[in-house]
Amino acid sequence: MIPRIGTQDLLSRNPFSTAAAQKRDGAEFISYLEAKMSEPLAMERFALEILKKTVDLVLSGGGAAESDFFLASPLFAPQAPAHRPPPAPDAVEFEVYWEASNYAPADRDFESIVQDAAQRYRVDAGLIRAVIQAESGGNPTAVSRAGARGLMQLMPATAAELGVTNPFDPTQNIMGGTSYLRRLLDRYRGDVKLALAAYNWGMGNLEKRPEAMPLETKNYVAKVERQYRSSSKT
Repeated sequence: MIPRIGTQDLLSRNPFSTAAAQKRDGAEFISYLEAKMSEPLAMERFALEILKKTVDLVLSGGGAAESDFFLASPLFAPQAPAHRPPPAPDAVEFEVYWEASNYAPADRDFESIVQDAAQRYRVDAGLIRAVIQAESGGNPTAVSRAGARGLMQLMPATAAELGVTNPFDPTQNIMGGTSYLRRLLDRYRGDVKLALAAYNWGMGNLEKRPEAMPLETKNYVAKVERQYRSSSKT
């Protein structure tokens, strides 16, 4: 016959039944949690998750209220958005002007360079093409109002950092731009939206105030994604 065990007997055998044991267990848990949160990798994942949620919300047109938990985080203290006039339509959709007026896109084919860059830096060739189309329309001599140059519109400082000595040279520009795109994809763990937003707006802007993303960058991300999806279907 199996003896019956009362409630008091069970409690007496539970090592966490006493107040002292529960207090010790709680302290150990808090200590463990604090240790995990102090690990750089854990904080990096947490910060990236906050950034992804914020950008997804902004790109979806849902706005970015300070009451949202991921914007209220101390990692991303929201700033009051600056009251700027809306950008001119041509600046929003396509900010590049042509330095060479006689350029004809059909005159040049950069596909072999795109394929080499895609293989070297492990970036989908369709994404590279989409960025080129959105940035310069395929014009290797394009210069933006901000001074970005070439097919993938490299700013002078970025080009110098990437070792690009002639941003108007298609090979150097595509290789440098793809290398930079690979760096962004690695930084944001393969998230294409974040990488494109950082490519257009800058990493510092994206990570410090994602809720203030300008309309130009939103349109840019949408434009590249449309082109990317379109090219992947063909």
